Amino acid sequence: MNPASASPAPLPPPGLTWGIKRSFMEYISSLPDGAVSAADGATVTATGEFCFAPAGSGYDPARGTGVLRFRGDVRVAGHHGMMFVRLLDPWVEFSAGHGVLSISTGDGGTDRTGVGTLRTAAPRNVDGFLVWEHVDVAISQSGSELFDGQYADGQAMDPLIIRVPA
Repeated sequence: MNPASASPAPLPPPGLTWGIKRSFMEYISSLPDGAVSAADGATVTATGEFCFAPAGSGYDPARGTGVLRFRGDVRVAGHHGMMFVRLLDPWVEFSAGHGVLSISTGDGGTDRTGVGTLRTAAPRNVDGFLVWEHVDVAISQSGSELFDGQYADGQAMDPLIIRVPA
């Protein structure tokens, strides 16, 4: 096959697609009581990543700044309830070449906690969608706390993909 004619990898559904950390998810699946759920706008892709549905944006492509909002509720649990991670309604806030991934604290309000920092480049415009591919995610201090200190502040997590209407 001629590499020039190879089809590009298919894009994920619209939203924020993230596998969190493959080794963590493999560990969860190895537990006798490991449980994973996705609801309220979050789904699990065919490749096992989570996709959070778009929920509005205030992103300015010319400046590369603003907020992309997503909705969904992903829960990962094990060890008879001693381990529980919840990713609720993530947002990405962009400013000056980087982004911050945050989640809702689940109190019904707008309180959020940062989970990680993103190293971003300008998105590509693909068929009417802005697409950020293979965005590096480094866990933040509060993200480390979310995972009970299993990952140190600054440690690399799996990259994510963002696809939202342009």
